[in-house]
Amino acid sequence: MFKINIISLFFSLSILFSAEYEVGDVVDQDDQNRTFSVCNGDYYNSSFSLADLNGDLNGGHYFVTWFDISATW
Repeated sequence: MFKINIISLFFSLSILFSAEYEVGDVVDQDDQNRTFSVCNGDYYNSSFSLADLNGDLNGGHYFVTWFDISATW
């Protein structure tokens, strides 16, 4: 019984803390097309998507983008 609990805990934690992307991965087109609302800042539209920054998808306007994502645990 103890082994089953440990194994189920391990699988639950691995699913909970799994990452979709690793360092160096390219964001796929489905994720680039997800829109997010813009509530503050100077942006020409009320929604934002990563496709807005991709020249292959936005009509040829290429951008260099740096994401600084931090967490304090």
